[in-house]
Parts: sequence; structure tokens; C-alpha cells
Amino acid sequence: MKLQNDALIAFLIFQAVFFFLDIYIIRKTTRDIVRQAEYHFFSALICTHLFYLVMNSLWTLNEYEMIHFSREIMTAVCAASLACVVLCSFVFFIFTVIKIGFSPTRKRTVRIISSIPAVTVLVMILLSPWTGWIFSLDDHLHIVHGPLYTFMLIAASIYLVAVICIAGYNMATAKTIVKRKSSAALLLSVGMIIAFVVIDDLLYTASVLPVAIFAVIFVIFINLLESNINNDALTGMNNRRKADDFMTDLLSTVSESQPLYLFMCDLNSFKSVNDIYGHPEGDEALRICSSVLKRVIARYNGFAARIGGDEFLLSWQPNQEADPEILINDVNRALDEQNMELSKPYNLSISIGYAVCKDKRESLYSCIKRADEMLYLRKNEYYRNLKK
Repeated sequence: MKLQNDALIAFLIFQAVFFFLDIYIIRKTTRDIVRQAEYHFFSALICTHLFYLVMNSLWTLNEYEMIHFSREIMTAVCAASLACVVLCSFVFFIFTVIKIGFSPTRKRTVRIISSIPAVTVLVMILLSPWTGWIFSLDDHLHIVHGPLYTFMLIAASIYLVAVICIAGYNMATAKTIVKRKSSAALLLSVGMIIAFVVIDDLLYTASVLPVAIFAVIFVIFINLLESNINNDALTGMNNRRKADDFMTDLLSTVSESQPLYLFMCDLNSFKSVNDIYGHPEGDEALRICSSVLKRVIARYNGFAARIGGDEFLLSWQPNQEADPEILINDVNRALDEQNMELSKPYNLSISIGYAVCKDKRESLYSCIKRADEMLYLRKNEYYRNLKK
């Protein structure tokens, strides 16, 4: 009996530790280190887990007969615990979709269809006190799995399988190390869930699923922190820190026969977008511009970063001397096409200056300064033409 009580105390201590760690993580996860949509669903995952910890602790206390609840309360506790399992699986799936940006799921029809398993199971759980479909309680108020309990597990598993497929596909097709690492972290999370589910199936008087869910939360949190070190939270581009490290290394490889083209880019009339349409629209303009720059520079196997405000840095190192105006024209053409497609009340345009770096002894500061000087001239030319 003492061994049983010690095990219960240890279990509850672990639950309490996870509870406070969840609170710590949600306080540390701000919109500064993650995009807004990701923030909402990651927060939802943590909040669901917090509620699950409380319900699971109450359920365990009842199973050990340390606390005696009424049938009504235990029914509510069991229903809430099972609902949390399904909700965690569904929210994790949505977070994965947003994190990776899987294009098919942007369609409304696909989003509605993807929610059907979760909604169906939640309705069945809520009706189980009367139907016994998913669960019921015996005379000792211990949970008894209903005839459709397996259906609930299958529905939850569908989302995990979808995460494996989406993350696996993204890992295989991603062109950057950051995206591959992010997908690998999601795959690792699913692997841990599967391992803990197997362990949980071997236990009766305690559930380790909360541990599995916390493991997922922790892995995602670490991945977000790592991404934030080198990535801009608003646009998902490389940030100034990454640009400095990457460009410094790249400059050590330049030569007369293999020059590096460094481009400094600045959005035109960006302040007016913020002033007239508000900062949220200004943020959207930056995301649109960054998307265009990333798409164009990818065709040149180059590098792109947001280095502050509405300023961006691009680099291109072809195998031989080339015309940098080709890349600039491609950026302007792609931005014009994006303007026509989105039909915003304003048109985005960008001024770009460049420097050709051929001497590996030249500093990054010197290259950026030369590109900035050309950018300044082209910016003035843009505003002169605007006044005509």
C-alpha cells in the first residue's frame, strides 16, 4: 500500500511540474519569436494540455480511490480528459499546417473536411454519459471503454498520420536547413507520442499521455527558439544576425572570376502604407515583399534576409560574371505580378542598389555601404519621378 501511495505522490508531483512548465513556456512564447497564427495555436495546445493535466490528476486520484467523487463529477472529468486528447491531436495538426505553410490546407473546403473527425468524436464523447459510445463508468466509478472507443483513437491518430505526411513531405522538399530542422522536430514529436501511447496502453491506473503531449510542447518550444535565433518572426526570412554570419563566410570565397553580388533593397513609400492603412497592413506588405524576394532569389540559388524595418538584403554568387540588373528586373516583375494578383489599394514597389564584391579582403560593412550608396541614388530617383 505504501508503494502504491509513493507512486501516486510521484505521479502527482510530475503532473504539477509539467503544469508549471507549461505556464513558463506560454509566458516565454511571445509574438516576438513566432508568427501570430502559430502563436495562437501553440498557446491553444498548451492551454488544452494544462486543462488535461488537471483532469488527468483528478481521474488518477479517483482510480487510486484517494478521493471519492460523485458519479456526475467523474463523468465530467472522464469526458473532459478524453476530449483533451482529441483536441490536442487536432490543434497539433493545425499548428503543423500553419508552421509549414502546407498550401492545400489553405482551401476552405479542405479545412472543413479536416475538422470532421475531431468534431464527430467530441460530439460522441459529450453524448457518452447517456449512450456509452466512447466510455461509461462502472459501479466503482472506474472508466470502461465503450464500443466506439477505438474510433476515437483512430480519429486522433488520423491527425498524427497527417502530421507525419506533411512534415515528411516538407522535409524532403525544403530548400533551407531551417525548414528541414523544423519538419524534423515535428516528426520527432509524433514519434514520442506514439512511444508514450504504447506505454500508456500497458498501464491502467495512471496515464502517461500528458507526458507525451508535454514532450511535443517542449520540442516545439525549443524549435521556435532555435528558429528565432536566425529567423525574422514577421516574415520567416533570415534575420540580420544570420545575414552577417552567412555573408561574412561567403565573402571569403569571392574572386575576380567568381564575384558576389550584394543587393540592398528598400520598400518605396512604406511609411505611407503604415500611416494610411495601419501597421497591421504594413506588416502584411512586408510579408508580401519578403515572399516575392524569397521566391525570386531561390531561382538564383541566392540568399535573402530582412535586416530591419522595410530593408532587405539579397546576395547572388553565379559561377561567372553576370548582370545584376537581371535579378533586379526579375524582382520588380514579380512584385508587379503580385500587385495585380492581390489588388491591394496600394502598389508595392522596391528600390534596389547593389555592389559587386571581388576582393575577399573587403569587409561586409564596406560592401553594404557601396550597395547602400546606389540604393540612395535610386531611392531619390524614384521620388523625383513620383513628383512629376
